[in-house]
Amino acid sequence: MTKINYDPDEECKQCVIFARVSSEEQKRGASLDAQIKTVRDYCNMKNLKLLIKPFDIVESSTHGYRERFYQMLDFVKQQTHKTAICVNCIDRLQRSYKEYNELDMLRLAGRIELHFYKEGLILHKDSNSADI
Repeated sequence: MTKINYDPDEECKQCVIFARVSSEEQKRGASLDAQIKTVRDYCNMKNLKLLIKPFDIVESSTHGYRERFYQMLDFVKQQTHKTAICVNCIDRLQRSYKEYNELDMLRLAGRIELHFYKEGLILHKDSNSADI
């Protein structure tokens, strides 16, 4: 396996979009398409290049193994540059702490930024404790 050398201080210029609802029933009410459009517009405004089609997911963030979440995370880990994970709001990414440690280790290493559109929040390696 090739070791990837990151510059934790590089400007983030690329992203993935993560849109999620918890159930098929919610899919009809909380449109994945609306989340994706909002976040895509945000990424365009921030000049973030979308690396792959959006990850649009129907899965609970609190029950069971989150297969599609980990597919997204594995894709991000393979990137050779810092990558933003962009979501409509915090609870679309996670609602439990199961994945927190993995996301936080990548954030602290400068490999990812977390962009939360509705909250107007970007978490990066230098974020303060109040934001986190």
